[in-house]
Amino acid sequence: MARLGGTATEPTGAADHPLVSVVMPAYNASAYIRQAIDSVLAQDYPAVELIVVDDGSTDDTVARVQAYGDRVRLLTQANQGSGAARNQGLEAARGEYIAFLDSDDVWLPGKLTAQVAYLERHPDVDLVYSRWQTWRPEPDGHFAPPERVLGENDTGAGAADADGDIPLVAERSGWLYNQLLFGSFLHTITVMARRRLIEAVGPFDPALKRGQDYDYWLRASRHTEIHKLDRIHALYRLHGAGCITHWPDVNYEHRVLKKALERWGVEGPDGTRSDWRAVRRRLAATCFDFGYHHYWQGQPRRAASAFRQALGHHPLHLGSLRYLSMSLVRSIRRSA
Repeated sequence: MARLGGTATEPTGAADHPLVSVVMPAYNASAYIRQAIDSVLAQDYPAVELIVVDDGSTDDTVARVQAYGDRVRLLTQANQGSGAARNQGLEAARGEYIAFLDSDDVWLPGKLTAQVAYLERHPDVDLVYSRWQTWRPEPDGHFAPPERVLGENDTGAGAADADGDIPLVAERSGWLYNQLLFGSFLHTITVMARRRLIEAVGPFDPALKRGQDYDYWLRASRHTEIHKLDRIHALYRLHGAGCITHWPDVNYEHRVLKKALERWGVEGPDGTRSDWRAVRRRLAATCFDFGYHHYWQGQPRRAASAFRQALGHHPLHLGSLRYLSMSLVRSIRRSA
């Protein structure tokens, strides 16, 4: 990708703080975007630019963002998906650090301060993320205020250890490529990365309608250790548009994983090697899950293709054998 935008003028009183660019893609986000924006503007970190990229909204999302005036940079594009929107935001970003927030989620107080402090203390680490909390609606459909979602002892800011750092989730910190081969566990809304890493990794892949983040973290994990702070710094809102209720026609998870394996194999940058048999079972599992959901969504032909693919990775996968037979029978009955 082209080099990110030039150095920005920091807000008054922020001269000693590196600028953080926050990239927020938005599409028909009118219902929740003000709460998302407010959670960024309320951060106690003094040097922040918030870039909202509207992805062709047809509601009043743009008007709601414009109401913030010059506190928010608004970019617009025709509808191309969140990956393309994030890429436009990255091209415009001027900060030394880059963070992401979706337009229906929120950050908790202290998120930016904690992550900048950690990266400043650890110049060899280029990406840090944190825990996050699912934010479910109340029985009446409304969402409780963020401060009521978490317990009093886990509000995001948290206490530091004796060295001034927030403790890490050790098992999810380090050279993570090999762990990521078995699943994506970074949440985009919790991530902060150095500018140099973003430039090295390049843009999000807009061809991936799902799994763009998984692909990105796999690519990033080849360049740097990734550390997870043991604090909840974001709330992930579950609502109608945000819940995955219908699986796509393409197995993007399998595509992302296969591409990574073809490019880098099973050896991580630190020399750690994953068991190839376990990786093949993981590939088979992505195909089985894809086929299983399509089978129960009434698409037995697509399901059968996925189960065959699963068996190509793991010939003795009994679930795939069983569901392949069921899919073929259902397909024949439909054709009769």
